[in-house]
Amino acid sequence: MSTLNVLFWNVQRKNLTHQITNLVKHKHVDILVLAENPASPVQLIQALNTDGPYYFLNHPLSQCRKITIITKFHYDFIVPTEEDHRLTTRRVRLPTGEDFLLTALHLVDKRSFSPESQNEAATLVAEQLRRVETRLNIDRHVVVGDFNMNPFETGMIKANGFHGTMSSEVAGGKLRTVQKQDYPYFYNPTWSLFGDLNKDVSGTYYYKHAEHVCYEWNVFDQVLLRPVMIDNFVKGSLEIIQTDGVTSLVTARSLPNIATYSDHLPLFFTLTF
Repeated sequence: MSTLNVLFWNVQRKNLTHQITNLVKHKHVDILVLAENPASPVQLIQALNTDGPYYFLNHPLSQCRKITIITKFHYDFIVPTEEDHRLTTRRVRLPTGEDFLLTALHLVDKRSFSPESQNEAATLVAEQLRRVETRLNIDRHVVVGDFNMNPFETGMIKANGFHGTMSSEVAGGKLRTVQKQDYPYFYNPTWSLFGDLNKDVSGTYYYKHAEHVCYEWNVFDQVLLRPVMIDNFVKGSLEIIQTDGVTSLVTARSLPNIATYSDHLPLFFTLTF
């Protein structure tokens, strides 16, 4: 059995090459997915490969500027099949398992878009992903990124949106029929990351504002899996990262250290094949 360790981090347009390098080594990352990364790919690869040529550049044909994907295997084995400025879908070909799709995305944010607009954007992206699955005849699909929505928001749970459920058993039903239309499920394990049980942080993103309704902690950074990928997902591996292995990424109050690092905390999980 082989494993793939996946790490996603929205680095908030900050050059965090040193912290990224520490994280990758600390967590033995195989697939590194970054959003809003300003560092040059060459600079990042040089930093990652100081101890040996272990990592490969983002695919040179990728046109998605919001997402960078760096892997321990050559980019010919993780080829773009669908892209726009906010997402990239790659077909991952591994010798130890079946092909699967990996979509990495960074969706519209709450400061610039209303909840209604985010909801509509989720519908369009979810439709796009279903079209890709149909075109390539692959339902083995993992989606990771900054959705800028919580798992319970309409765009994340509605049938014609991402249709994410917190239950792997429910997702195992594969489809739900609404008005004679079948909609495939995504399993969304990131529901389990809310709250501070067994960890110091209560989400991946903290924002406090003077309104009557304010969650303060949010889980905008998520991973979704089609039902056929649930058995490949190591549930106990899902983790919000609080340290790069050398330095803490949070303050003394266990909030993201936005002064020095990112306003988002990294998300980590493992797949087995």
